[in-house]
Amino acid sequence: MASAKVIVIKASGEREPFSEKKVRRSIRRARIPKKLENQVVKHVEEILYDGIPTHEIYKHIREFLGKSSAPYTKGIYGLKQAIMQLGPSGFPFEKFVARVLEHHGYHTQTNVITSGKCIEHEIDVVAEKRQRRYMLECKFHNSPGARSDVKVALYIQARFEDITATTENQPNQTQVFHQPWLVTNTKFTTEAIAYGDCVGMKVIGWSHPQTGDLQSLIQSVGLFPITCLTTLTNEQIKQLLESEIVLLKELVSDDKALLNLGISRETLDTVRDEASLICKTQHA
Repeated sequence: MASAKVIVIKASGEREPFSEKKVRRSIRRARIPKKLENQVVKHVEEILYDGIPTHEIYKHIREFLGKSSAPYTKGIYGLKQAIMQLGPSGFPFEKFVARVLEHHGYHTQTNVITSGKCIEHEIDVVAEKRQRRYMLECKFHNSPGARSDVKVALYIQARFEDITATTENQPNQTQVFHQPWLVTNTKFTTEAIAYGDCVGMKVIGWSHPQTGDLQSLIQSVGLFPITCLTTLTNEQIKQLLESEIVLLKELVSDDKALLNLGISRETLDTVRDEASLICKTQHA
């Protein structure tokens, strides 16, 4: 079947023609070595059928990469799924976002209680940089098709206005919030983006905005979560998360956490090699 005639079903349920351009874009955004790009596209075209779900295409791509000449790229390409695997029961998304921002020069605090004019609020992340202070709401989704809609943006703006109503006339400007941020691990509706732009809210998610989206913030400093690993079992990854080991960089720099899993030296070396290769994609 010619790929141009194939209809794919997106995670949201929408139907659209298969796009080789989108597949290539996803490969490049993941910083997969260029030598593999044509091989991946050829493989995808071989498994296409009319009505194929996009998650099945991505699953085939990950499986192909895992058997390629650069098997570590399977973990890199699966970054979106890896973040979902952190989950509420593993490592809270807001703490992961805070760590990413710290590596971009922000000072952060998580789960901060602050008073508004009307009620108290718990802020997921407070981030400060260059004498500006930001109020972050982190919306975690464990389904690829889930989107943060305009109701979420309206809710955050209302909280921001309630909090700033108590600080705008205070002499102690260190407590003033300059901007609300909405951060999600999936995507936004067009209304949520439009509303954010209108009120001056920073909206960060998967593939949005064009510069500074969540994927780029993670990759630019090599802050991949340990759930990208393919050389450990799910149970072993769960043990690491329970010990608050969340970043691959932490495994590369310290063997103690891996040794505590009771794995062999050979397995430890394999895991560290995979972690090192994934982290180095920031320089690709």
